[in-house]
Amino acid sequence: MLRLLVLPTRLPSHVFFGKPTVMAVYITPVMSLRRTVVLAVACSFGALIGWPEASAQEPIIDRLDVANFRPGQKANVVVNGKQLMGASGLWTPVGTLRPKEGSDLSKDQPVTFEGDVKVDAVPGIYPARVVTNHGCSEAGWLVVDDLPSIALTPESQDRAVGQVVTLPCCVEGQLNPVLSRFFRVALTAGQSVSAEVLARRLGSDLDPVLRVTGPDGKEIAYRDDLPGAEGDTQLQFTAAVDGEHRIELRDVRYSGGARHFFHLRMGKMSLASATMPRVTQVGGKVSLVGSSGEVVGEASAQGSADLPASFVPVSFRPAEADASTLGVVLVTTSLSQNEVEPNNGRAEATVLAAESLMLTGSFNAKGDSDWFKVTVAEPTALLVVTRTRELSSPTDVMLELYNSEGGKVAENDDAGPRDAELTFMLPAAGDFFLKVSEIAGRGGSEWIYALDVFRGRKAVKVTAPADRVNVPRGGSAAMLLAVRRIHYDGPLKVEAVGLPAALTMSPFIIGGKQSAVPVVLTAKDPAAAASDADWGPVTLRITAPDGVGMPPAEIQLAPPAPKKADAELFRSARVRTDLFAAVQPAVQFSFSAEPSSLNVTQGAAATVVVKSTRTAEWTEPIEIALATPADQLPAGITVTGGSMAAGELAVTITATADAPIGPFTVFLQGKSKKDKVEPVHPVPPIVVEVVTK
Repeated sequence: MLRLLVLPTRLPSHVFFGKPTVMAVYITPVMSLRRTVVLAVACSFGALIGWPEASAQEPIIDRLDVANFRPGQKANVVVNGKQLMGASGLWTPVGTLRPKEGSDLSKDQPVTFEGDVKVDAVPGIYPARVVTNHGCSEAGWLVVDDLPSIALTPESQDRAVGQVVTLPCCVEGQLNPVLSRFFRVALTAGQSVSAEVLARRLGSDLDPVLRVTGPDGKEIAYRDDLPGAEGDTQLQFTAAVDGEHRIELRDVRYSGGARHFFHLRMGKMSLASATMPRVTQVGGKVSLVGSSGEVVGEASAQGSADLPASFVPVSFRPAEADASTLGVVLVTTSLSQNEVEPNNGRAEATVLAAESLMLTGSFNAKGDSDWFKVTVAEPTALLVVTRTRELSSPTDVMLELYNSEGGKVAENDDAGPRDAELTFMLPAAGDFFLKVSEIAGRGGSEWIYALDVFRGRKAVKVTAPADRVNVPRGGSAAMLLAVRRIHYDGPLKVEAVGLPAALTMSPFIIGGKQSAVPVVLTAKDPAAAASDADWGPVTLRITAPDGVGMPPAEIQLAPPAPKKADAELFRSARVRTDLFAAVQPAVQFSFSAEPSSLNVTQGAAATVVVKSTRTAEWTEPIEIALATPADQLPAGITVTGGSMAAGELAVTITATADAPIGPFTVFLQGKSKKDKVEPVHPVPPIVVEVVTK
């Protein structure tokens, strides 16, 4: 999967989002002596700056109705949505499900998928994508649960009747306007029950409330928002007497509808409100912490050491429990260091180790603050980037930096729409002290944080606008990456790893000036039949050109911007680490380039022939021009496009005599117009080597 790093919005995670979170990739590149040029013909600059409009036939998930999604079991998932004709699979990281035998896939209607869940699947939240012959959908979310699942009945909406359930169990469904769901459970005195709702964490519009009444109808437990759960909730209660108890689930505003879906867990199990630390390396031990601060269990973070970062489920199940305790953790290759209490002042500050790249901690009590000692041997550029919202934490961090005499030299609360980000040039060798606090003085087990610390360390942040790329058969599609450089202005190598067999992307080099970089995927074979080779997760790898001196880039992503019609849909600020690619039908025109690589000599020019393949009805001219601003090119380089009236156009790349020998990427666009339609499509990258005379 393409891995992208989210810098989330400042809004609390339980409110509605009108705009998506912003993403960034952290990289630590090194300089390279060898320099090349890459020419890529990409989407229009306007389309690249934002995610291009989705295909009219691209599948859309509105809701997933899940049954028996348990490790090692055969699951059933009904996908409710739009443009689901021609569905071929429902992909998840823990197994791919297929349309139920006998399904009519010629109609746009809900599709039932069946398939096996991996036996070693860790209980927790996972992305799911529908794949059709028109591409893949944006991710929906489902829960792998080790509880037995039961179906909702109409009685669950009747306050006077209610649905009788036997514990333990989990139930999936939706709430209708005004109506609650009622579940009747027979308990004995002293019996403890836990109930947990996952809704907002699944992208639901439901803002859940749980309420429990005893045999006499009196309320014995109630819970609304749980800090750090994005607006979801959980509770535990113990029956005081024998008899039938009722568990009520409703929306806090009594609203409902198709997008007010939920996953409700009930039984004897521990509940976690936080994971500590929330960031670790593969195999790292983490503690699942309850709302009172007690450690309810420990787990090891799974993941791949080859992937720079991923947000993965962790779980713990004691022998006496009915089900697992659920949590999540960000697995990264960066070496992290946890705070050590007491560190509430400069004199007892936690010493930041020289090799530590990340700090993790929590505010265990109201008014708590954590101090860290940063020692440098020479003047050093310092950057500290906070991670909270993306880790499902409610913490609003304040960063303050002090010198050794106790004088404050820098502070930051907000960095635009993101969490706190402190930048300061440490003027000389010595000790400095970083104070981390919660701006409102809140505290508890859920108030966790992580800090990326850059002490002169070279790095790059890259943003991307969407979680999927649908590529036209026989053509190409592009996604824009926006590059922010930290203490580094050298070249970077971009390559795709583990692409589906039907897709290709040539590695390319981006130069020090470039800040807008389209990633172009190509489905070369226009006559290929649709198959499983058309789709799958993609990993984007960004490194120094020589691959020395840094691990691959940490890449994470966020949901695309909502359209006007769904601007009020809840959008999670949780970090995203999944990117997907699929093949869709051919578009109005596509491109190829010959040669695919060439040299340009200083003081000379070279020509690339861009060829088009068009549908029979598309005869209009195609304009080939720069898709990114001209100042993205190195000094002394010009690229000349033009109007392609027929099947091809010669594009000229010219280098002045003093043009620098070095890598950069030129991005062009192919744009045309017919009536009110103005399509823009990319050409596969062309690698160009700038050589001396």
